[in-house]
Amino acid sequence: MSNFEEQIEKAPTPKEKSAIIQKILGTLTKESLDDYRLLQKTVDGEFGKALKGFGQKCIGFADKKFPNLKPDLETKRKKEVEALVKAPDNLPDNKDCKFCLQEIPYVALKCHYCLEYVKVEIVRVIENTYPITAHELYKKANKLGTSDIHLAVGFHPIFRISGTMTHMKEMPVLTDKNCMSLAYQTLSDDSKRIFEVNKEVDQAFDIPGICRLRLNVAEERRGVMVVARILPSSILSMDDLKFRNKDVFVKLCEEVNGLILVTGPTGSGKSTTLAAMIDYINTNRQEHIITIEDPIEFVHQPKQSKIMQRELRTNTLSFGNALKSALRQDPDIMLVGELRDLETTELAIEAAETGHLVFGTLHTNSAAKTIDRIINMFPSEDQDKVRTALAENLKGIIAQQLIKKVGGGRVAPQEIMLKSLAISALIREKKTYQINEYIRQGSRMGMQTMDDTIKVLLDEGSITPLNAYRYALNKTDFAYTDEQRASLKA
Repeated sequence: MSNFEEQIEKAPTPKEKSAIIQKILGTLTKESLDDYRLLQKTVDGEFGKALKGFGQKCIGFADKKFPNLKPDLETKRKKEVEALVKAPDNLPDNKDCKFCLQEIPYVALKCHYCLEYVKVEIVRVIENTYPITAHELYKKANKLGTSDIHLAVGFHPIFRISGTMTHMKEMPVLTDKNCMSLAYQTLSDDSKRIFEVNKEVDQAFDIPGICRLRLNVAEERRGVMVVARILPSSILSMDDLKFRNKDVFVKLCEEVNGLILVTGPTGSGKSTTLAAMIDYINTNRQEHIITIEDPIEFVHQPKQSKIMQRELRTNTLSFGNALKSALRQDPDIMLVGELRDLETTELAIEAAETGHLVFGTLHTNSAAKTIDRIINMFPSEDQDKVRTALAENLKGIIAQQLIKKVGGGRVAPQEIMLKSLAISALIREKKTYQINEYIRQGSRMGMQTMDDTIKVLLDEGSITPLNAYRYALNKTDFAYTDEQRASLKA
């Protein structure tokens, strides 16, 4: 038994025991580490628990600062935390102590207020042996104009710059320990726990004054992999994004109700486009806006509108739950990060039918495929009803891609479908295969097909013939080599 524990054991009353513990907290020094192992809780220096051993009688100093130790710990900022140890089964909490009520299932420790054994978290410190920290890595990537950062075992860090995967060979090849440490430097405690259970997690976070990132951490056969998407440090406006048909976007943002969808493959800029549209509404209309996202990529500050942003897993368990709640929260406008399942899609359509303006996304590359995807989510006996609902409430679809631009950077060709009597009739009559032709005929309304937009970019010299061919939906019109023409005829 240590001297500290002996003093506490001899104290006759809980009050005197608490006084001794408070005294100990004020006198802990570097030498005390022989008796108490201090574990860092976060990179920012909020120090967690101090304990002696595991499975032994020990005193926990939960959520306390150690002023005499802090200068020494400032040199250890490259150490990271990993929650690993499971709790003993059937460990009772002391229901009379408010500090025992948190259910953190990892290890038994004595609460230093009520001196009962309680459940608290034990962590393992991971040494960061990589030459730079995660924040330094992300800052470097942002300075180079990177859109995505890839960290994987056996590779140098890879930066996607202007659409090209660039191996940063001046940095060392990553080990599993490097990837784990770099990931855990930016994951919150909740995200770490989710990752330990699910083997994958998403999180967004800020590097103040630099940028915002969306992080995905997952396991693959060689170890931990990390992909970070760099987001603009501020929300880009429609003018910043140089929308060719800005008037069409403004018209959609001025709708009072209905469903507006922004679609495209992963990494095509859907979130950036939606953020610009929500920002326009926030700037020009007095509305109540609720967003449900996974994760929150762009943080909106209230302007003319009241705007509430909810994040999956952090603020709600599912898109469906959040949508049900949102319908009871007096919203005018709702944004659903992704219509990824039947329940979410059904609720979004219902919200549009009941007088709300609803924005959403899907991973489809054209208006026709978007409508088909939604209808095919539903059982066959419900599909006619869904067609009618879409025909009446679907105000517009914007499908987009990102293509590498000649001279650097990327450009976003967009297909735009707007509600019209003809389009609504095609949806009702199961003739979505004809929508593309009607979009082309609706150019005076601001509609445009994906391939027509790509052709404009090609004629301007903004993109290469090869990239025009790669991204075109109807490749026949863009085949420019004998091999490509032959493959299309085969």
